[in-house]
Amino acid sequence: MEYVVAIDVGGTDIKSALIDRNLTTISQKVIPTPLSGNTQERILDSLTELVAEYSKIQKVSSVGISFPGIFDDKNGVCIWSENLILENFHIKDLLENRVQAPIIVKHDVRTAAIAELRNGAAKNTDNAIFMSLGTGIAAAIIMNGEICASNGYAGEIGHVNVNGKFACVCGKFGCLEAASSTLAISKAYASLSRTEGVSTEEIHSLVLQGDPIAMDVWRDAMSAIGRACEILVTLLAPEVIVLGGGLSNAKATLLEPVSQYLADSLSFQHRPRVELAHFGSKAGVIGCAIIAFELLRASER
Repeated sequence: MEYVVAIDVGGTDIKSALIDRNLTTISQKVIPTPLSGNTQERILDSLTELVAEYSKIQKVSSVGISFPGIFDDKNGVCIWSENLILENFHIKDLLENRVQAPIIVKHDVRTAAIAELRNGAAKNTDNAIFMSLGTGIAAAIIMNGEICASNGYAGEIGHVNVNGKFACVCGKFGCLEAASSTLAISKAYASLSRTEGVSTEEIHSLVLQGDPIAMDVWRDAMSAIGRACEILVTLLAPEVIVLGGGLSNAKATLLEPVSQYLADSLSFQHRPRVELAHFGSKAGVIGCAIIAFELLRASER
């Protein structure tokens, strides 16, 4: 049996797992993403240590990594990551000098979309959208069964203006990411409630309890996601929109308002199914395992 290490680097956490060829998780670990000091060096150290830890359990045949931001999949280079404040980060080349196993690195959302396209909510579709809703927001555009990258710049739906109330880290105002990311939801709640440090998970619990401030914040965030989906539907006519990322853990509290927004707003457009990611917030890790095994198969040819 061959084993790969799958590592999904996010704006808040690094999710990782040791996975066998049947996509069964043997071991897993989540650590905070380094966000201070020499971020580049600290991320490289964290990834190196994770691979070393898993290598003590089983021999690692390859490593699949996903990374946020504008990402060059072909060369494994992070062109720009606003949340990690990294630019021109040659992560693949730098890690190859540290890890004694073949490495492949791709964009986080497009990698998660691979998992949903092959074995998840977008399976058996030709045209779909996978939207990742986490610390950042981006989409993978699937057309005619292929994921569009456009040199790493495709799918930045998080920076479409949805008439949001807050400034975005990209420097613009009104972006989806500044309205509906997990970080944005926490900031909006803190602003209205004057209570700092409340997580999105806690805000979701307050929504379920009927807290009026939490419900207002959540309603605004869901409306912004619905507006972004309306734009995607109008332009691309997907068969399905798959909602993933950390916010997908909210399940019906995410799915129902977004679906209702589209039901109310669409007229002539083709109406897609709206579904939660089959793999939930673990889609990125599963996608990393898939590309790691594909790397092995390619090397065997």
